[in-house]
Amino acid sequence: MSRAPLYAVAVLLATLVVQSAGAVVKGDERVLMVLATSGSRPYTVADVERTAGQAANYFDNASFGKVKLQIDVTPWLAAFTANPGCGGTTNRSLEGVVAPAKVAAGRAGFDLAHYDDVIYAIADSHCGFHGATWGHEVMLTRQPNLQLVVHELGHAFGLGHAQASDCITIGGVCGIDETGDPFSPMGSGDLDFSAYEKVTLGWIRDQPHVTVAKRYVLAPPTRESTLAQSLIVDTEQGSWWIEYRAQPFQGLLFRFIDNRAVPSPFAESSVLMRKLTKAKRPWLAKGESYRIPGSFRVTLMKAAAGRAEVRFR
Repeated sequence: MSRAPLYAVAVLLATLVVQSAGAVVKGDERVLMVLATSGSRPYTVADVERTAGQAANYFDNASFGKVKLQIDVTPWLAAFTANPGCGGTTNRSLEGVVAPAKVAAGRAGFDLAHYDDVIYAIADSHCGFHGATWGHEVMLTRQPNLQLVVHELGHAFGLGHAQASDCITIGGVCGIDETGDPFSPMGSGDLDFSAYEKVTLGWIRDQPHVTVAKRYVLAPPTRESTLAQSLIVDTEQGSWWIEYRAQPFQGLLFRFIDNRAVPSPFAESSVLMRKLTKAKRPWLAKGESYRIPGSFRVTLMKAAAGRAEVRFR
């Protein structure tokens, strides 16, 4: 697949996106996971293969079968004579860190040119981040687990972070938690991708924009549906994406896409509103209302397993 380059760094349990690019991702996606070491083997190849299988299933379900990951895992490769370090904040510096792993993979018979994405898992790396993504290459400094692999591949596919904030006014967002969205793997969660992210990747169709005050029926973006899976409200400051989740709660999530952000080559990050009501939880329950600053008042009228009824006024 041909997609625009990106650069993202996973810092501790979170991630800091420096650069990325949004693109439609469909079809077969070939991924190589290179296990590179200077001697230590802190986890087994079988452990990584299990994670690879989980990641393939995750993307298959999240994309409704539109993306099929084919993940190969190398044996442990003696790529370094010492700890390779962590690189800097540029593509070139990270390329230098993983260069010996590329050479070792080639010698082991793996042609990197045959893969859409390459993940380098570096043994015993002592860095202040868990993962870094640039272009279609990923460097992991911790044992690959499902959340970490899905998050970094999300960056490789062009997604930015799923951010969060406690509030927003007409003047702007009150403050950003860079990976504070607990309902997206591009934030701090291990649940499904948001409707905004699925539209960005081409997994669900474009969603309707609300211009009239009336009632709307909304289905969760976590399952296929002919109904709307998000409702978009455009304001002068940006766009609001409202989606319904039926599991593990039944409620509405409100995410803001700031159209005043500095232009960049990656898909704009969404900002989840964490405090919609006095209940101080990040979703709107049945019977509750939230007023979008400078726009509609939104009320969740009905909530069921497969659909919700939402009133705009």
